[in-house]
Amino acid sequence: MNDHTEFDAEGYARGTAALVGLALDPRHLPGITANLRLAARMAAAVQGLPLTPADEPAPIFVAGRDAPG
Repeated sequence: MNDHTEFDAEGYARGTAALVGLALDPRHLPGITANLRLAARMAAAVQGLPLTPADEPAPIFVAGRDAPG
């Protein structure tokens, strides 16, 4: 998704469900699309943050292992 293309949440939900063989109840589609639109807005906010060479990825989380320290 870029600044010139609006995210088609319903099309994405229907297409993705069809790809994985998931039947969507039409009554659930409004909630599904609302959550997908929210996730797209959150992703756009994160993607819009500038990164510098000093920025480093977070350490890898492994359940059940103590944090380094």
